[in-house]
Amino acid sequence: MNASDQLHQAYQAWRQLADAEGIAIRESNWTRVASCQHSLRDLQPQILRWTQEARAEWLQEGRDVTAEENRLRVLIGELIEIERRNSAWLNDVRQTAQAQVSQLEQSGQKLRQVQRSYSPTRAPAWSSFS
Repeated sequence: MNASDQLHQAYQAWRQLADAEGIAIRESNWTRVASCQHSLRDLQPQILRWTQEARAEWLQEGRDVTAEENRLRVLIGELIEIERRNSAWLNDVRQTAQAQVSQLEQSGQKLRQVQRSYSPTRAPAWSSFS
């Protein structure tokens, strides 16, 4: 398999991982989200290497490098959109979680106020010594 084929396969793997990440985000499967993100990070150096090797192949074969790169740009643009979508979903989840934390903090504060107002005041343990 040549570098160009490996590069295209790597981008297909990226798409599959990004789609899986999106599903995991919607399912709140944070272990799977982290796994997908880790795999995506591992894929990046391979893509860089295969991109360089593919360019060299294209030049050696006399192919139009600009046309090949434009085809890749279309694919990369699609991947960027998937990543943006996933990022937006993550932001939505984060904002929802922050709102819930804020509500819980307010509830806790109100409960402490209610507890203070209904708890009997205790007399000091020591009285004055005269």
